[in-house]
Amino acid sequence: MDDGLRFDRGARYGAAIVAAMFATYLAVASDFSAIVQAEMYAGTITNDMPYVDTLQFVLVVATLVVAFALLPTSAMRRVGGVTVACVALFLWATFGLLRGAGHLAHLDPLWEVVLNQGFIALLAGVGGWVIARGRHPLSWVVVVVSLVPPIVGPRLVEANVTSGGYALAMQGIVVVGGLAAVWAAAGVDRWARRRFSGRDAATRRRPRSAMTRTEP
Repeated sequence: MDDGLRFDRGARYGAAIVAAMFATYLAVASDFSAIVQAEMYAGTITNDMPYVDTLQFVLVVATLVVAFALLPTSAMRRVGGVTVACVALFLWATFGLLRGAGHLAHLDPLWEVVLNQGFIALLAGVGGWVIARGRHPLSWVVVVVSLVPPIVGPRLVEANVTSGGYALAMQGIVVVGGLAAVWAAAGVDRWARRRFSGRDAATRRRPRSAMTRTEP
């Protein structure tokens, strides 16, 4: 009789949720501006903040990779989720450095959205999760939640919200918005599969999938 703990499907799923939530929280809670400052003022300011921020950024990427790798799904789906998260985060870091160095001086409204940390945290986290979970393509509509931080952020600044209040608001939006989005994706997935399964039954074709998943 084996009394040891088993890292089964449920445990992997729970660990993946915890890792994904921690990664998205860290992605919006960390301030990566020192990396940009290091690019602009290299050799003139001596401090270790660029190294700390770089380590935090690597930790965000690594934690998301671990989260998607732990998901109890097919290897191809896990690879797809990891790819989306890594591409989004590294493109964001690249454009941020270029923007800070003055190479992207045009289209300010666009860059204010694309380079928003809340935006990229939700895009990488929710987008990667939807792909890794193998959701129906229609469920990708939930990624629109990533637009909430760049829309709400400037409104908070205009309202003269304190820096602490701003940080808490952004962190809450990212964590709660991310959880709501993945649950909404599960709902859209169930609705879409039932609808198309009904069509298959009506035309006497076997449904593509006989099972519906209830977890996000």
